[in-house]
Amino acid sequence: MPAEELHAFDALFTQLGAKSRSDGVRSVVRMASGFLEFSREDSAKLDEIRYELGKIGTNVNQIALAANRGRAPMVKAQWASVDELRRSLPLVAKALSQIIAERRRQGVALFRKFVEAQEGARHG
Repeated sequence: MPAEELHAFDALFTQLGAKSRSDGVRSVVRMASGFLEFSREDSAKLDEIRYELGKIGTNVNQIALAANRGRAPMVKAQWASVDELRRSLPLVAKALSQIIAERRRQGVALFRKFVEAQEGARHG
């Protein structure tokens, strides 16, 4: 393999968070096969989204608590917005979790199909 291509592979493997070239090759093959593989950057972004959703939920609950105690007077429209946020945030978090779970499920199904094909090739 030319040095230029090897450097490109190494850069990709670093971006994927691979600890070795073997790990990097496995990640690339799994990604190409549809397995759930997040780059280090994507994993960090997902963690950040989950963290921010939690913070937003906490803040919304604090706003509602303060308003209920009379510390933060709100008009009807503001209450409606807070209530909508309180209902929506768990749904957003659940949707994110479902997307990740579905991608994992698809990856497992692809892996099982691959294993079955390999076993069939050995026996057939």
